[in-house]
This record gives sequence, C-alpha cells and structure tokens, in this order.
Amino acid sequence: MRPLFLSAWLVVALVTPPAGAADTDDAARYVQFVQDFSGNCTARNGVQILVKNAHPNRPIRVWLDRYHMGRGTGDRSRSDLAPGGEPEPLGCSRSDYGAQEWRVVRAVFVD
Repeated sequence: MRPLFLSAWLVVALVTPPAGAADTDDAARYVQFVQDFSGNCTARNGVQILVKNAHPNRPIRVWLDRYHMGRGTGDRSRSDLAPGGEPEPLGCSRSDYGAQEWRVVRAVFVD
C-alpha cells in the first residue's frame, strides 16, 4: 500500500543540490512542496499541499507563512523536517473562497 500512496505525490518545486561549497549551508534549497491528489481537497478542485526535506542526511527547521488569495494571513508555522522523512501536510491548495499557498520564511539546518 505504501508505494501506491507515495506515487500520488508530485513534486512541485524541484530543488537541485548546491554545486558550490558556499551554498551547502542554505537549508531553504532543500525544502520542497509536494502535492497529494488522493486527499479530500479534490472536492474543492484543489490538492493537498505538503512540505518535505530533500536533503539526504541533515534535518531542517522551516518557518512558513500562509497566503490566501495572494494575501498574507498572518499564520506562521514551524516544522522540523527529518531527512528522507514523510512529507508534512499543510492544507488544501484551495479553500471555499480561493487559492492558498505557503511560502518559506526561513529554513535552517538543526544538526
């Protein structure tokens, strides 16, 4: 059952590993947003948005701001993302009134 569930995720923000040594401390480069098409968000013509850590072995603490219909809502969340861990659900890409999204405010390695 697990491989089928994982295949439902689509990476929406591709993150390529940094080429230079100076970029290796930029944790935000390893934060990815993914979509899950199997959730209940499809009833609103949306998808479930999740966030994950794409770094192979370093945990990341990330702060996210939520935007609804292009405007900041004042909602800020903080998550600790394990390397190779399951994506953490954030919410639906659409509410009853319009589109919503999450943006990275800050991301740091916590090791």
